[in-house]
Amino acid sequence: MPISERFVAQTDGSRYEDRPISHITTQQNSPDAPYQAGMALKEKGELDAAMAAFRQAIQLQPGDAEAHSELGHVLCLQGKWEESIASFRRAVELRPSLLAAQAGLCAAMNGLVPHWHIPMMNDRLRNDFYFSALKGAVTPDSSVLEIGTGSGLLSMMAASLGAHEVTTCEAVPLIAATACRIISENGLDERIRVISSRSIDVTVGSELTSAADILVSEIFSNELLAEGVLPSIEDAKRRLLKPGACIIPATGSIMIALFAGDDLASNLVVGDSCGFNLRHFNSVVSTRRTVSGCELSVELLTEDVEAFRFDFEKDSVFPSAEKTLRIPVKTPGRCLGIIQWIRLAMGKELMFENHPSEKAATSSWHYCVSLLPAPVNLAENQVAVVSAAHDRNVPWFSLQGIEQLNLSV
Repeated sequence: MPISERFVAQTDGSRYEDRPISHITTQQNSPDAPYQAGMALKEKGELDAAMAAFRQAIQLQPGDAEAHSELGHVLCLQGKWEESIASFRRAVELRPSLLAAQAGLCAAMNGLVPHWHIPMMNDRLRNDFYFSALKGAVTPDSSVLEIGTGSGLLSMMAASLGAHEVTTCEAVPLIAATACRIISENGLDERIRVISSRSIDVTVGSELTSAADILVSEIFSNELLAEGVLPSIEDAKRRLLKPGACIIPATGSIMIALFAGDDLASNLVVGDSCGFNLRHFNSVVSTRRTVSGCELSVELLTEDVEAFRFDFEKDSVFPSAEKTLRIPVKTPGRCLGIIQWIRLAMGKELMFENHPSEKAATSSWHYCVSLLPAPVNLAENQVAVVSAAHDRNVPWFSLQGIEQLNLSV
């Protein structure tokens, strides 16, 4: 029976959501009663009770695709991605044509395994950087710890380069299981140990046989910091690494510049369209955006500036920070805001940078932009005064003013 019919077809003509929940759940003479109760509870936002009702419905009718699908939706709303995926998959097995289950399965998988994993694995420049860094560090005596397994690529690089021991941590069980399969199919399962756990829950003497002398990680977000990279490295240096351990990458920097460009502006702000002024709509859209660097041209009005630099090998604590940057204007233009990218380095020779002026067909990281409330015309002999801050999780940049460059010296 279609959901809509199941939901309204009652002997007294009333809808379940108009009736007390206690009345719905006591309709024991109907095999549909738990499902109907779940629907009503879900409508009311009582997710735990709705989940229990849908589970009861499945116990009574294991082949009910709609009940499996609705349970998947409730689990999805609770952020229980793996359980949600299992429920949606069962619903799709029972009825492949059930659109709600197909769409729910896609949403749950995107929540658990964001789509950026694929371009990350296909990013040749990024992969070359990590392989070169590992090649320069790994010896037959090396014990390597990786934080953030993903596909297992970096661990397989380390193992193929001859590391004595490779251990990798992955917080998402589904990704960890998939990495195990990939590692096994590449013939490296006897040389790499996958731990389905966050690194902060790993201990030496238990999951790790001994402290590692190389740490490699690729848990950097578009903004560098958002995936908890600083606390993870702090914890690893304190508990899981040998003194003086090699860390790959050794440093990570947040780079910025002021930018302009009609091409990028057409994607970030609205002006006139079809003869109508739509500019007020800009006021209801966040000024903080992430944009792909693959399609749009960017004009940089200043030199590149290293706003924040994190020396993962040298430092053990990374506190929040605030500073004021005075950035000379290099090229006059209509400034739209501040563009941000990341730079990873091993010493002075080996570096990866998703620079806005360099287009890549596939990129692990996108640019972040902080738009000005309104474009500002910048001229030569001017200095942009930029406020820069980060709270260990999010960097923030804003234009505080424009100064004239003092040329009297």
